[in-house]
Amino acid sequence: MNMLLLAGDVDPVAKAVESLLSDVSGFQRLTAQEFVGIEFGSDDVLLLGENWVSSELVAEADLPLVGMIQHLGCTPSPVLLSIASRSDSQVIVAGIAPSIAPRVANRVIGFTGPLTVRPMPSWGVIGVGEVGTEVAKKALATRSSVGIAEIRTPRSGLLTELGVRRHSLDLLVAGSDVITIHVHAGPTASPLISDRELGLMKSDAVLINTSDSSVVDGEAVIEALERGEIAGYATDCPSDVVSAADESLADSGKLIITTNPLTNQIGAPQQIAKYVIANVEAFKSKSTVRGVYEPVDFPTIGDPSFWSSRMSPRQD
Repeated sequence: MNMLLLAGDVDPVAKAVESLLSDVSGFQRLTAQEFVGIEFGSDDVLLLGENWVSSELVAEADLPLVGMIQHLGCTPSPVLLSIASRSDSQVIVAGIAPSIAPRVANRVIGFTGPLTVRPMPSWGVIGVGEVGTEVAKKALATRSSVGIAEIRTPRSGLLTELGVRRHSLDLLVAGSDVITIHVHAGPTASPLISDRELGLMKSDAVLINTSDSSVVDGEAVIEALERGEIAGYATDCPSDVVSAADESLADSGKLIITTNPLTNQIGAPQQIAKYVIANVEAFKSKSTVRGVYEPVDFPTIGDPSFWSSRMSPRQD
């Protein structure tokens, strides 16, 4: 098994991974040119830095022939999600969510500080994988009520373990004070939150997105903020439209944006690197690989109950 690293020179996680693997047989750091020319094997592992592989590079390389792609960044690119969603692909595409879930949850809870949120708000958590589950636990620890919406059937026992109820997306969005998104969109997905869902939200509710800019219609969110239809939006993955929004939204505390990657936090690179090594070992021993990407093309795929109870936009 070869472990092939493709990442930028200043990627802190890649540096931490390289320091742990530099003396291991089969490890090699690749340049972009070497990546295109290499012949991958079905038991090889590609360790991929944040925002490093373009669609052009993938088209030139035999990437579908690699056994596992371990992404080292917080947000997978559309190219990676496209590979993960291919029904004819045997490639395991994994991320680092299990290793950074507590950090993401702390960021989500922290966003409610600068946003205008009522005391002990009701939380609506969309997606209860590693990160969404951690967010739900932290929200519950603040003595808030929590509901969840999951596009796939939640793992057995999760709802009982958390002590939460599952709702359709519509009911969750309409009834929550804080809505936070933790899903990955497939390559042909429409935004999960757009005009229609924003219209269901309470006018004093806030939306938090730490997943990916593609799961939210940025233009619709900005318009909803400007019209006072929702109270706030916080994100660490802003679209160009959101980043270019009028400064008055940020000045008024309605729009909170941070672009500082969680992988830059103190101790994060080393923590993630240890997780990555353990995940590679799991792949090597044919054990369970953690953090596997399962992108969904909204709304054509998923548990039908996620899309049930469709409601009309609220009338204020």
